[in-house]
Amino acid sequence: MMPKSEALFLGSKPRTAGRRWGRRIAIVAPIVLFCVFVGYLIFLRMTRVEPPAIEPATRAAAELPLEVKGGRAYVGSSWLGRERGIWEAHLNGEPYALGWAQGRLGNRLFLEAEDYMFGEMARYVPSKIALWLIRGGVRMQYRHVGDLLPPGRAEEIAGLARGVDDLHGDFLPIYHRLVFYHALHDITQGLEHSPLLGCSAFAASGPASSNGHLVIGRNFDFEGPEIFDREKAILFFKPRGKIPFASVAWLGMSGVITGLNAEGIYVSVNAARSDDKGGEGMPVEILVREIMEQAKSVDDVVALVKKTPVMVPDFYLVGDGKTGESAVIERTPRRTEVRRVNRADGTILLTNHALAQSFAADAENDRLKRYMTSGARYKRLEELVKHARGQIDPRRALEILRDKRGTGNVELGLGNRNTLDAIIATHSVVVDATALTIWVGTGPHLIGKYVGYDLHKELLGDVQRAQPADLPEDPIAQSDELRSYTLAHAELRAAERLRKRDPDRALEEARRAEGLEDKLPEPHRLIGDLLRDRGDRDGARRQYQRFLELSPPYLKDIEDVKGILSTL
Repeated sequence: MMPKSEALFLGSKPRTAGRRWGRRIAIVAPIVLFCVFVGYLIFLRMTRVEPPAIEPATRAAAELPLEVKGGRAYVGSSWLGRERGIWEAHLNGEPYALGWAQGRLGNRLFLEAEDYMFGEMARYVPSKIALWLIRGGVRMQYRHVGDLLPPGRAEEIAGLARGVDDLHGDFLPIYHRLVFYHALHDITQGLEHSPLLGCSAFAASGPASSNGHLVIGRNFDFEGPEIFDREKAILFFKPRGKIPFASVAWLGMSGVITGLNAEGIYVSVNAARSDDKGGEGMPVEILVREIMEQAKSVDDVVALVKKTPVMVPDFYLVGDGKTGESAVIERTPRRTEVRRVNRADGTILLTNHALAQSFAADAENDRLKRYMTSGARYKRLEELVKHARGQIDPRRALEILRDKRGTGNVELGLGNRNTLDAIIATHSVVVDATALTIWVGTGPHLIGKYVGYDLHKELLGDVQRAQPADLPEDPIAQSDELRSYTLAHAELRAAERLRKRDPDRALEEARRAEGLEDKLPEPHRLIGDLLRDRGDRDGARRQYQRFLELSPPYLKDIEDVKGILSTL
C-alpha cells in the first residue's frame, strides 16, 4: 500500500500542471483576442469604401435648407413634387449639390426603401452571425467597387450621403452603403433567379414608325420591392457644364438605368449572362450616367461602353433621335459586340440574350435563352413589331409593351413570365427620341396611364410648351380578370409560406389560387407536389399534366415535372 504522503506528493503534479496551463491561457488569451480585434479593425479599414474629401466651401455653398412651397419641396433651385402620379425631381448644379439636394428632397422615400430592404434581410437571414459573415464576404469581394467611380459621381454620392438620414450605420457607413446600392444591379446579376432577367425593349424608326420618328418601348422588369414601383420617379438632372438628361428610376439613385438626354440620346440597360466572368469595373448604372452627360451620338455611346471596364455582362439599347439610328451593344467583361439597325427595316429588338455570332458557343447565354424566358419574349416581340411595322407610334408601342400573349398569339394566363407584360415591371417607358418626349407609366406595373414629359420644356427651358397628352391606362385596369389574378397571387404566396409548416392549410390556399385563376401554372405545380407528398399519385399526376399544359416559363421546372411524372 502506497504511503499517504507519497500519494499526496504524486497527486500534486497534475494540479501543478493545471495551474501552469491556466497561467499560460490567462496570458495568451488576451493577446489572441487583441490580435483578432486588431485584425478585424484592419479588415474593416481595408474593405471600407471611403467618401472623397469635399472642400468646406463646396459644402457651405451646396448644403442649403429645405423649403416647402405648396405641394413642392425646394432645396435652392432643385425641387421635388408628386403632381401627375409619379415623383418628379428637378436637380441642378455641381455634383455635390446634386447629391445633397436629392438626399434632402427624397429623404423620407430613401428611409422607407432602406427600412424595407433591411426588414427583408432580417426575414431571410435571421441569424446575426450568418448576417455578419455575409456582410464580411460582400465587403471583401466588392472592396474595390468605389475605385472606378468618376470623381463627379463620388462627390455626388457623398452629397447624397450627407443629405439623407443614416439609420443603418451599424451595418455599413452611409457612403459605403450608397455605393453598394449603385452596384446592386451588378452584385445580384449572378443569382440563379436574378430579379433583373426579364426586361424587354425595342426601337422603331424610318419606315417602321408612323412618321419616321425614333420610337422606343422599354419594360424594366425588376422583381424587387413593391416600393420601387409605387414610388418610381422621373429625375431631371441639369449638371453644370454637362448635357442635361431625364432618368426614370427612384429617389436616391444617381446612376441611370433608363435615360434620355437633351441631345436625343436614349440608353437603357438589360441584364445578361455570359461565360465571360467579370472582375473589377464600373457599376453599369454609373456608366450609363456618364453616357447621359457626355454622349451626342450612337458612336459616342459605343466608344464609352467599349473603353470602360465592367463588372458583369449587360446589353444596352441605344438610340439617337436626331438621326433615327439605333443599336444594341452586347457587352461583357471581355468583349463588345454591336448590332446596328438596318435602316431599310428600321427596327431593333432586345430581351436578355445576345444575338451576335461570337456568343453562339456561349453556354451561359444559351442557357438564359432556353431555360429562362428571354427566348420566348424575343420571339413574341419579333412577331408584334413585325406586324406593326410602319404604324408604330407611342400608342402602338405601348400596346406592344402591354402584350400578354405568347408566341403565335397563344393565350396565356395573366402574369406568365413568357409574356412581354408579366405584371412585374418596376417601370415602363415609351419614348419619341426625335421629339424629345418620354412617357412614364404611373403603375402599378404597366396598368396605369403613362404621363408624358417634353424635354424641351423640362430641360431646355421652353416653358411655354404644353405637356404631351397622356397615354391611356391598360384596358384590364378595372377588370374582374385582374382582380382574380391579384387575389390568386396572394393565395399562392400564402400557400408557399405554409408549405413546410402546415401542408394541409397550404393545399387549401393553393386550391383557392387555382380556383381564382386556373391559367396560372404555379398553383398546379404546388398542388401536385402536396398531393404527391400525401401519396395521392393520381391527383398529383393530373395537376402536373395541367401545369405542363399552361406554358410554364422556366425549362428547368418543365424538366423537373416531366421527371416526376415518369415516376408516378
